[in-house]
Amino acid sequence: MSAKIKFGTDGWRGIIADDFTGTNVRLVAQATMNYLKDSNVPGDSIVVIGYDNRAQGEYFALETAKTAAQNGFRPLLSKQPCSSPAVSYLVKKHNAKGGVMITASHNPPSFNGFKIKAFYGGSGSPEIISKVEQELTKLVDENTSFPPSSEFKDAVEYEDFRPAFLGQVASLVDLDRIIDAGFTILIDPMHGSGAGYLSSILKDAGVKNVIEIRSERNPYFGGVNPEPIIQNMGATFQAVLDHHADVALVTDGDADRVGAADSRGRFVDSHRIFAVLLKHLCEQRQWTGDVVKTLSTTQLINKLAAKYGRKLYETPIGFKYICDLMLEKDILIGGEESGGIGVKNHIPERDGVLMSLLLLEAMAFRGKKLEELIDEIMEEFGDHEYGRIDLHPDPSKWDGIVAHVKEFQPKELAGQAVKEVSKVDGTKIIFIDDSWLLLRPSGTEPVVRVYAEAPSRQRVNELLDAGQATVNGVS
Repeated sequence: MSAKIKFGTDGWRGIIADDFTGTNVRLVAQATMNYLKDSNVPGDSIVVIGYDNRAQGEYFALETAKTAAQNGFRPLLSKQPCSSPAVSYLVKKHNAKGGVMITASHNPPSFNGFKIKAFYGGSGSPEIISKVEQELTKLVDENTSFPPSSEFKDAVEYEDFRPAFLGQVASLVDLDRIIDAGFTILIDPMHGSGAGYLSSILKDAGVKNVIEIRSERNPYFGGVNPEPIIQNMGATFQAVLDHHADVALVTDGDADRVGAADSRGRFVDSHRIFAVLLKHLCEQRQWTGDVVKTLSTTQLINKLAAKYGRKLYETPIGFKYICDLMLEKDILIGGEESGGIGVKNHIPERDGVLMSLLLLEAMAFRGKKLEELIDEIMEEFGDHEYGRIDLHPDPSKWDGIVAHVKEFQPKELAGQAVKEVSKVDGTKIIFIDDSWLLLRPSGTEPVVRVYAEAPSRQRVNELLDAGQATVNGVS
């Protein structure tokens, strides 16, 4: 059991009915409650629990809520599937000791997961996760059993998380400008638990031309993973063209990540979204604060931060590291390659719904389409192309690959001299023209992720090929 339960960059994820079972969820829930019972954890004796649209989400969430009640907490369970940021916001609103979101985010439908939300309304920090893991180890070592029980079911309180969360998000944007802009807006929640969130805010405010697709609950997500990346957004691109939309805004399975398509039905990646938002918040909204990004995120952010005189912080991959900085410093915006972006004046958490609204606001302030805002940035700073591939090497070679990547320190690669090598998270090779290649073995599965950014698509492909050859060359 202990070998199967392993926390990654954002909680524990597993395959439903394999390692993600009721027994294991109750075990992890008990470890979480043991941590929350520590007298040093601030907040009232409340635990907020939510779940997304995945199979058996209600069951796993209820088992977590009953475990909270059994440990003397007041459990507040969402009445219906909800977004991860909604759970984080409700934790903060209720001054709770913490929260749990049952979700596997963007993973395939066979997975579910257990995200821990801390008292400050954001992802559990590495320190918090470490303490929960220590409690989990104790329970496993003691061979503690947690059989199913109907006891404490009546102690669970149910709440609709939507009104408070949607009201908070709506208060942070200029909806009147979005109304006046008259855009035709396509919304695609990818069958995730953010369905109805963005469209409700816009329609309630009086925005006329709003179309939502893939909004019904479908635990199989229509046959694609609920991650807003190009290979999963074919339905989005076609819908943009069918409805003559000015923009498409896409959220993942638990609505904490954002993706987009422009008015021509072309994919807009998270790097460009991050850049557009940073420019908007600095120039139009004139919010203060510095910038944080994970090391797999575009160099455009470095250049924009320098232009606006904002200090730039770079962290390992995982929004929990961004969250730590948002709690410690005056951070305007923080983001990662996977589409998770968060801003100040909200919660220290990524939020796909709020980022979607801010993208609309950026377009409305300038009276321009998303592709026009992106073109302006590229004209100023030059083209920045990006690519990523996930390698699944022979498991027998895994230890050798991890060791090789850790030690890899080339002076030249793919025909170009290396300027520096970073070992913050994996091995990141930065070239003299500021293009880069990142090799990063996963900490939870036998996957090596290879990332690259360069001025041209051809150069990106050359770097990805070099990264793949480096990994595959390990005997």
